[in-house]
Amino acid sequence: MTLERDRHDVERFVIDADIDVEVLHLDIVARTPPAPIVCVVDARHMLDDLRDPSPLDGRRRNGDGDAGARARRAVTLLESATLISLVRWEHVETAELSVLMALASHLAPRARVRLSRGPAEDLQALAGSDPRGFDESSVLEHPGWVQALNDEHDPYMTDPRVSTVRYERLRPFHPARLAAALDELDTGRFGLLLRSAGFCRLATRPGILARWNQVGSAMWIDPQDASMEASLTAQDLALTGLDLMTGAVVATLDAALLTDAELEQGAAGWARLEDPLPAWPAFADDTLPHDLLA
Repeated sequence: MTLERDRHDVERFVIDADIDVEVLHLDIVARTPPAPIVCVVDARHMLDDLRDPSPLDGRRRNGDGDAGARARRAVTLLESATLISLVRWEHVETAELSVLMALASHLAPRARVRLSRGPAEDLQALAGSDPRGFDESSVLEHPGWVQALNDEHDPYMTDPRVSTVRYERLRPFHPARLAAALDELDTGRFGLLLRSAGFCRLATRPGILARWNQVGSAMWIDPQDASMEASLTAQDLALTGLDLMTGAVVATLDAALLTDAELEQGAAGWARLEDPLPAWPAFADDTLPHDLLA
């Protein structure tokens, strides 16, 4: 732990958080008083971290229901950061380094992305900044996908290979065709889809807005809200990746939407559609986490 006193006479602590720590808990600690969250990334295996299929608990097997959780935690830490510090970047080719920095900026547009020359210099950069200059919004507002859905996505660093696209549609997804579409996108034929997140609707589960959360090959679609206000949203996703063939990605997702004939069948007909996706637990509106209610 490092302790210092800046020109505003504010005590600052550096707290080393393990990967198992929830980012929301860091936000609560960091905001009293407001302070930055720093994510230190080893540039040599940043992409591997975002595709790590391992569960957080090393004692669990990948088939135990939490496969990909380490990749999910890695992207969450990146997306919530105020400062992303790349270490061991000297071992990475310049072209790849440009991609990594642009990717970090796409995932966390409000964060500073810098090449670290040691923790002392990183801390000095933070110590020399006016605390009021940090983005004091909740970590829930930091991720690039949130910025994209708010039409505010403007990464400071860019690279031709890195792109973020917003996907909006009014029709619900056919679950079986969606599962096939996700498998197709995961092959990498249309580029590497590293991160997608947002909200979606499944035809077989009408009236429920779901949270879409994908990183690497791991995918979670979980129930979020069944209120009338949420019924105005259908498919609203932000997709970030490398060398994405945007037209092909969009066409693949479009093919998973209900057709005109299926749409006309209504909820009674939709209930008979094949649905291979994991079942959702029953829930009531007042049992949903408040931070997930739109």
